[in-house]
Amino acid sequence: MLRRVVAPLLVALIPFFWVCDATNRSSLATVGRDQGIFQYVAWAVLRGDVDYRDIRDVNGPLVHLLHVVMLVLGGGDEHRFHVLELLATGISFAVAGACLPGLVSKRTPSPVTRLAWALAGWVVLSGQYHLYTYWNQAQRESFCDWFLLPSLALQLLPPARTKQRASLRIVGIAALSTITWFGKPSFLPFTVAQLIVLLLERDDVLSRSARFGRFVLGGLLGAVVPMAYLLRYGDAATFIRISLLDVPQVYRFIWAKSVPEIFGEEGPLGDATLGVACAVLVTSLVAVRELPKRALVVPLGIGAGLCNVIAQHKGFGYHFHPLTALTALGWLMVVVMIAERFEGAPRKRPLGRYFSLGIATALGLFVASNMKNSPHTRNVWILGGGETAERRADPEYFATFRNHDFFPWEMRQAAQYIASHTSPDARVQVYGMDPYLLFLAERKSATPYIYAYDLNADAALDGGWKNRPTDAQRARIRGIRHDHEHDMLRKLKANPPEVFVFIDRSPLITFQDAWEDFRYACPDSAAWVGANYHPARAFGEFHVWIHDGSKNPDVEAPYATPWSEGATDGTL
Repeated sequence: MLRRVVAPLLVALIPFFWVCDATNRSSLATVGRDQGIFQYVAWAVLRGDVDYRDIRDVNGPLVHLLHVVMLVLGGGDEHRFHVLELLATGISFAVAGACLPGLVSKRTPSPVTRLAWALAGWVVLSGQYHLYTYWNQAQRESFCDWFLLPSLALQLLPPARTKQRASLRIVGIAALSTITWFGKPSFLPFTVAQLIVLLLERDDVLSRSARFGRFVLGGLLGAVVPMAYLLRYGDAATFIRISLLDVPQVYRFIWAKSVPEIFGEEGPLGDATLGVACAVLVTSLVAVRELPKRALVVPLGIGAGLCNVIAQHKGFGYHFHPLTALTALGWLMVVVMIAERFEGAPRKRPLGRYFSLGIATALGLFVASNMKNSPHTRNVWILGGGETAERRADPEYFATFRNHDFFPWEMRQAAQYIASHTSPDARVQVYGMDPYLLFLAERKSATPYIYAYDLNADAALDGGWKNRPTDAQRARIRGIRHDHEHDMLRKLKANPPEVFVFIDRSPLITFQDAWEDFRYACPDSAAWVGANYHPARAFGEFHVWIHDGSKNPDVEAPYATPWSEGATDGTL
């Protein structure tokens, strides 16, 4: 028994402290922009708004559903949100590790052996996860990994010996894989890769046609939960229209990058290089029959991870989650293979066992060494500045997360002001990219347009280096933007919100001053707002305007006189 757990314990225990420390520190961070967006979407849905109709978003229903679940479990508190997210992420990592034993050994692994490799899986995959900043954790790709990694892990298990167990295994693989499509459709290549490997297996008790049929059944079952959410809480027709029309016609041009641009940076280039190296090694081991054919799901998955990054044309850091997770899983799989090859070596010929222990030690040291690059490990201040709920409410705490277009403390000041100066059922319209303000203020959006890029088309019109829209596409983009603005204006006139908020220096606006940008991008709407609202308070980049008919027409200098048509910076 000891021989079978020494290798995984070496892998796990060498970097264990550093991984635990980074996990703790990451749980003390605030939430970034994207996490805040989905917190608002989930909150609004739980209070009666119809997803995609009342809240316009381009992301799949799985992401919204997961945030609804976390809110129900108390995830409205930022620390608890991180704890829940890290718990689910850690479970998926442990499941992946637990399924690796038995990869080459003919002996059925004991529960203790699987537990040891589960610990190693959690440590190794958590090690790569904590190389991401707080901004890039708890993202759509990492949420999809909750399902993708267990799906791939099930495929690495030895084929079942009975038709019933084989059917259940394949249905589970397909269901867990297909559900990721409803987070991001770019996860489709993973499912295709898994199906290819599944059909390549020869030692399965089911025929290829039977395996294909079970896979299709599993895929349909995987779609049930997100589709049920969409039909119950969302507008399916609007979701389909956004996904099939607006995304390819508008959103794909925003922040667009070519492949050379994406992989030309040091971080993505390093991740891609390690991934390709791991994929080549595992494929070679399968070719020389050191690993079974089902192990091909990892290198093909790495290839799908690269496709996932390329297909999105943006190269954001969090797009690399599946790639780096599968690369880490691939290295761990190689260690499992070597450990199982030599676990039965006689004591008189211990060289193989020494080699396996050396490889396990090397992987543990590799993970430990990488932790010095973790932004969480480097964030020494967070241990004191964020250790209690009281300290996580201080301006100094939020100042450490402020950047060129994200202002968490000012957002909370504005939210507190709105909450105390509007009725509980008030609607608020935000022009910017931070609907988390609405979540913090506990107020719903007046219109579905919670993103500035739906109202200012310049980012889409500009496109990227090798992904610029044609003249015809530009005309469509302008037409869609025009429709958005006039739909918003119609809704604003029909039910004027109590408050309008302009967020300066928001991403994807043309001018740093949000009011100036609104007047430039939405002149008809700006004329109506200027005639019916007045600036009340400014909290840094957050400018709160109150309706002229408000029972609390609060005004603070420099907003002491009616708004001038010529002013664009809040002064007269």
